[in-house]
Amino acid sequence: MKVISYWKQLALMFMLLTPLAMGQSVLKTYYADDLTRVPGVIEVSPGFTTVLDFWDTVSTLASAKGELLRVESAGPRILISATQKAGQTDLVVEVAGRTLLFTLKIGPGVGPRRYVIELSRTRSTVSAPASTYVPPASPAPSPAPQAAQPQPAPEQVRFTTTAQVPSDGKGTITLFFTLENRGARTLAADPGRLVITQGGNRLSYSLKREPLKTLINPGEALSGLITLEGARAGEISLEWGLVEIGSGRQFALQRSVMAGTRIELEGR
Repeated sequence: MKVISYWKQLALMFMLLTPLAMGQSVLKTYYADDLTRVPGVIEVSPGFTTVLDFWDTVSTLASAKGELLRVESAGPRILISATQKAGQTDLVVEVAGRTLLFTLKIGPGVGPRRYVIELSRTRSTVSAPASTYVPPASPAPSPAPQAAQPQPAPEQVRFTTTAQVPSDGKGTITLFFTLENRGARTLAADPGRLVITQGGNRLSYSLKREPLKTLINPGEALSGLITLEGARAGEISLEWGLVEIGSGRQFALQRSVMAGTRIELEGR
């Protein structure tokens, strides 16, 4: 009887330690060159977290079935947990100007998983850190307008955002954004013209852009990450003034996102 009891205790210890051991190891390594052509398969189990570690900062992510997942992103890491017991969807991640494709499969499992995504099999360069724009506490007054008030954004300018929640205890909320120029003229997207408010109060934020530039040529897109401080669950308003190079026309891009309890994918 003592022998049987000993083996039961040993089996129980093995079951408890196995998930921890799995969480420390890398299940698979993917490479960016491959993921731009063929989706990488990522497994997610209910009750456990799947970790994706990238070689550089994640700028944009999107999924066709956001209701299946809870996604948290910080810098080069994405944490994924399932909200359903089974299902399958896609995950598109943009890192350092590369669009990477994944297929997420939700099913039974015995522990957390970790995947590593490298730039290439023979990585020899080190990525430069992305520049962060922090708006001044007291913005300098804008020059007096020489024309009419900014016009609503035309159809050839697409402004999309993704609100990443839940926020942490400090009220930090992450917004991924993309500005796409579908017109025939270059646009100037000065980060100093971005104003973010909640409940009529202006929010402080930091902004990272990829690529690091202000001008968006026709057919190009600018993506980035906005980190809000002191925000809370509810509606957040964004207004970004763009200027069309050549004509001098000004456009007011306006977006309202809801920071709730899960990832929200929203269009223009």
